[in-house]
This record gives sequence, C-alpha cells and structure tokens, in this order.
Amino acid sequence: MKAKIQIGVTVLSLLALLTYTLVHTGGLLARYVHPAVIGYVAAFGIEAAVVSLSLRIGELRRTKQSPGFFLFVLIAVVVVSAVANIAEGFTAVQGAALTLATVRSLDPVQAFIGLSATGLVSLIVLALAEILGTDVETAVKQADKERKRQPISKTTRTETAVPTDGTDADNAEESHSIERARAAKAEKDAVSRSEAMQMLLTFVAEHPDASLSRIGRHIDRSKTTVSNYVRELEEAGQLRRNGEGWELLS
Repeated sequence: MKAKIQIGVTVLSLLALLTYTLVHTGGLLARYVHPAVIGYVAAFGIEAAVVSLSLRIGELRRTKQSPGFFLFVLIAVVVVSAVANIAEGFTAVQGAALTLATVRSLDPVQAFIGLSATGLVSLIVLALAEILGTDVETAVKQADKERKRQPISKTTRTETAVPTDGTDADNAEESHSIERARAAKAEKDAVSRSEAMQMLLTFVAEHPDASLSRIGRHIDRSKTTVSNYVRELEEAGQLRRNGEGWELLS
C-alpha cells in the first residue's frame, strides 16, 4: 500500500512538472513549424517520452539488462526540455528572444535566478523519472513474489482440505498390517525358540559336558540366551546339571 501511494505521488508530481515544461517546449518548437499546434504535439511527445523512458529503464534494471542507451536518451530529452524552459522563461521575462547579445546584457543575479527557476524544473523532472522507474521496478518484483507464493498457498489449502475419512481408513489398515506382522513374527520366534531348545536338549544328550558357550555356538544363540533356555528347561523338569554334566530328565 505504501509503495502504491509513493508511486501515485511521484506520478502526480511528474505530470504537474511535465505540464509546465510542455508549455515552454511547445512554445519553442511552435516557432519552427506550421501550423504551430504541431510544435505542441511534438512537445507532448517529448514529455511523454520522459515517463516512458523512466519505466523502460526500470524494467531493464529489473531484468538485469544495461539501460545505458535509454538513460542517455532520457538525459538528452530532459536537456532539450531544460533549454526550452530557459529560453521561454527568458522571453517571458525580458520580452526578447534568448541570444548571445541579450544574455550579455543580463544582470548576473537576474540571470542566475532565471536559470535556477527554469532549469531546476528539468532536473527535478529527471529525478522524479528515476524515482518512478525504481518504484515501479520494486513494485513489479514484489508482485512477482506474491504470485509465486499463491500456488504454494493454494496447494497447502487443498492438501489441508482432504477429507479425514480416507486418512483414518489408511491408518486403520496400516495398524492392522502392523499387528499381523507382529503376530507372524511372534509365531516365528516361538517356533524358532522351540526348535532351538529342542536342539539344545539333543546336543547336551550327546555332549553332557558341553559348556554354555559351546551350546550357544551349536544352536546359534548367545551365552545369555542359552542360560535362559537352560533355566526354563530346568524349571520345566526336562533338564538338570549333575556332577558329571547335563542330564535329560524326560
């Protein structure tokens, strides 16, 4: 909002000053063409070129291209406008055309005042043209950023708006799959455990003096696991350790 207000104020200021310079530039050009109105039409084109060139320069800067030529033309246009302002201002005050002879007859102070009053307008026009080009460039960049954000926001809203029924169904199915996998693993572990304990009994029947480590290597279990198996088998009354080694009870 602030940028739009700034651009609006700049445009109004520039148009007001261009109207002033249009009168002077048109009056000067009208002396060299018939009908005189053509001079004012040409002057309007010159003043409009100031706005057009400033916008073009801003666009080139935004796309990182060299605005050198257009900047040169803009300065040239403003210089022409400044010359017209000075010449017409001199004629309006002195009642005579601006020539070398009439310039020499001027009082230095009056010459400075007249030059400042008329030439300064063109400098302000140049400055405002630069400001306008820069502000428009900034506004375009900001608009581009906003446009890039919008698709992301729409996608996010669409994803958020997906009904939860499908999600709940997917979650339920996933939970059932996990439970089935756990049950299958538990069943497999139980079979493997039973087989391992049976292998343990068979091995110690053939090797009653076997150590826990040796039993573990045979049934592919750790020493701690073998110790747990032995304790369970002893509690179940299937195995015991006597003075000579392992003894199967049933």
